Amino acid sequence: MINFTESKMNQFTYKDWIVWFAHNDRERLTIDFSEEKELSDKEIRLYFPSIREFQKGEGSDGAYLLKAAGRFADQIKAGEYREAMEWFVKEENYHSAYLRKFLDYYHIDVKNSSFLDHVFRKLRQIGGIKCEVTVLVTAEMIALTYYDALAKSTDSPALKSICEQMLKDEIPHIMFQSHTLSLFKNSKKDNLLRVLLMEGTLLFVWGAFHRVYLSGGYGFGRFLKENLGYLRQSVYLTGSR
Repeated sequence: MINFTESKMNQFTYKDWIVWFAHNDRERLTIDFSEEKELSDKEIRLYFPSIREFQKGEGSDGAYLLKAAGRFADQIKAGEYREAMEWFVKEENYHSAYLRKFLDYYHIDVKNSSFLDHVFRKLRQIGGIKCEVTVLVTAEMIALTYYDALAKSTDSPALKSICEQMLKDEIPHIMFQSHTLSLFKNSKKDNLLRVLLMEGTLLFVWGAFHRVYLSGGYGFGRFLKENLGYLRQSVYLTGSR
């Protein structure tokens, strides 16, 4: 399990995050398909249902999120927050584009709708920016174990490179969102709600995509332990004890 609680990024201001996102934007992944081999029917059935789901979830224009971010930026008198969130949305759309490019290479259609994505979007819009960020960071923590399992379950060089990029980006995303949550008062009730959200989502993700996790070396116990471990780290970064 990755430990990100001691990273220097945890001390970043929103101005620092803007600089980091801008730097990352200049080093986008170029996917190389020159070493790709034809996938078997078994591999297609294993990989693509979850890839299509995550591709849908990674992509959004972020309209509602950015409006909430703008209101919060005004509230805390930190205009850089909205700009930092714009960079975050842009990076998430790159993630969606990477996965779409992989799907396109194998002539697999993207999903027009996703039940999990729909539920997450509705949950994010229940409250203001705190609710938005709480749901976002939950998805990003689960993405860490998903992309790790996916990378370990495939021999595709292109897919491995995408997973590596996702893991590289998602860790800072978790720290970025956790920093924002640290600006709120976080009670034991708030932390309990985060646990319940994580556990409910984990049950759905495992039920839908456990074959990918099992292929990547994750039993159900490890799957729970690592995701809940990432949640504990995020809660720690918010200043909650």
